Amino acid sequence: MSATADGPRIVALLRISAPGGDTTPSVRSWCSCGRDLVAFGQRKAAALIADHTRHRTTCPLLPHGKEAA
Repeated sequence: MSATADGPRIVALLRISAPGGDTTPSVRSWCSCGRDLVAFGQRKAAALIADHTRHRTTCPLLPHGKEAA
């Protein structure tokens, strides 16, 4: 989250859905810079999680030096 004059706001989000069993896991990586990616399946979901982590270090809208979503 990022603090603004109006209070904290979400600037990036990683949503992981892995219900288990024979279902397919999915991941959504969203950022207020315009990033909105979705992946389905275990390998693609894991790759998007890693890519989201890298994006947190390069996006100019995220607070660097702090933990961001």
